[in-house]
Amino acid sequence: MKKQSKLSELRWPIGIILAILAVVVLGIWTIEQAKMNPVVEDDYYFDSYQNVERNINDIIKKQQAFDKKYNVAIDAKAFQIGKNTLAITIMTKANAPVNDANITIKITRPDTDQFDKKPKLKSHQNGIYTFEPFDIEKIGRWQIMTKIATPDQLISFTKTEVNATK
Repeated sequence: MKKQSKLSELRWPIGIILAILAVVVLGIWTIEQAKMNPVVEDDYYFDSYQNVERNINDIIKKQQAFDKKYNVAIDAKAFQIGKNTLAITIMTKANAPVNDANITIKITRPDTDQFDKKPKLKSHQNGIYTFEPFDIEKIGRWQIMTKIATPDQLISFTKTEVNATK
């Protein structure tokens, strides 16, 4: 029988140690990459994840009842770099204007909350709610997120995609 060389005897232990080191290095690299791309919580429902999770059935029922009773139209087709305005029309299915809704609005980028805009309600008349002007400083995709609450305790959440151009 031939004697195996020292190197061939150590082949498996060296391979195992190298594999463990590779896993550790890749784990550290993954953590560093995750730190550079922080998590942005989705706030589509304008509330914390825990509250939405707890009340989702009630939220869905109110949304469905709202959709059966009201029509909502957002007039924004595109944004321009600089000042922009926004109006939302709320009508009943029978074409009667709704003048007593409570509207919360947020203009946001889909990937970050760094550029969020929360314009305040300027005026409302005949079911048309006009908001204060707001600045758009970046071209690309934007989202108009709305929460509409009516006096009859119905709620609507919408997300509308809009592009911003120069």
